[in-house]
Amino acid sequence: MGKKEIIQNVLKNRRVVSKPDYRDFGAILLFILLVPYIVSFFFGNAGAKGGEGEEKDSVEAQSEMFPDDMKKTEYIVYNKTAAGTEKIPLETYLVSWLPSTIDMGYEMEALKAQAIVLRTELMKMAQGEGKGIYVEGAAVKTGAQDYERSKEAVGGTRGMFLKYEGEIITAPYFAVSAGATRNGNEALGSEGYAYLKSVMCQRDFTAEDYAGGIRMGKHTFWKRLGEYMEGMEFEEGKKAQDQLIFSRDRAGYVTEVSLNGKSLSGEVFREIFSLNSSCFEVEERGETIVIKTKGVGHGLGFCQYAANEAAKRGSDYIDLLNYFFSDAVIEKNGESG
Repeated sequence: MGKKEIIQNVLKNRRVVSKPDYRDFGAILLFILLVPYIVSFFFGNAGAKGGEGEEKDSVEAQSEMFPDDMKKTEYIVYNKTAAGTEKIPLETYLVSWLPSTIDMGYEMEALKAQAIVLRTELMKMAQGEGKGIYVEGAAVKTGAQDYERSKEAVGGTRGMFLKYEGEIITAPYFAVSAGATRNGNEALGSEGYAYLKSVMCQRDFTAEDYAGGIRMGKHTFWKRLGEYMEGMEFEEGKKAQDQLIFSRDRAGYVTEVSLNGKSLSGEVFREIFSLNSSCFEVEERGETIVIKTKGVGHGLGFCQYAANEAAKRGSDYIDLLNYFFSDAVIEKNGESG
């Protein structure tokens, strides 16, 4: 797996991040690592194209469902499901996808910003002259109210996406920060993410799930850590916090965990112990290990909770995207409304 693939897998655009390939993570990325969504996105729902026979039967049936949109659309989403591969206009697919990625009770401006982030992700995935986008996932059941709000958010931003220096960007998103978003170049070990600057999210501490944590027996902790940190040796009688060395980025997220010359990334540590984020602290208390976390998600890009708080105070979706994606520009593709 190459470095580009690893970064894409890390940035999966989901509120819950799938498990990474630990061997590649530890070898290539200091912090993930990423995530992240996202992302999930980098993409949370990316999948392989279905077989030709399977696609033909399903696509012909599905294309009849959206005759008007199919005439207008520039991008087609091929959604592979257990029943076959659906052929769906990008904007139609977005309406069904948006509710699975964000709290639909959030302010409409935050939902519009999220819709643009998702559209950017899909367009980044487009392949060939036909601009096919191949994803994989089951249909998401949405209540009537959420569906109407999703239609409003997607319709109100139809065709809009993000670019930086002439290229469609990788646009990660996540739920709640630890107080600030992460610097993309620093976190991902690449100079290709200048638009992902670290910005403050001052009210994220008010989120219900801002603070989290787990407890476990110290022997279970060391045994599990040793399964991923090959050759690791710890000292009996010495507390975990006095043995482990944590390297952090400017936003406070752990980029690397080290012990006696052995190390792994903060994101791998996060996945090993199913933590909400890689902004964490470890403390040994008697026979128990306590790991405390701040935030939910990988911390890169669009922070949904902070965006919603800003929207409550009057920021619109353009303000939100300009804040979280520095110097990126909003453009619109040629699809008609």
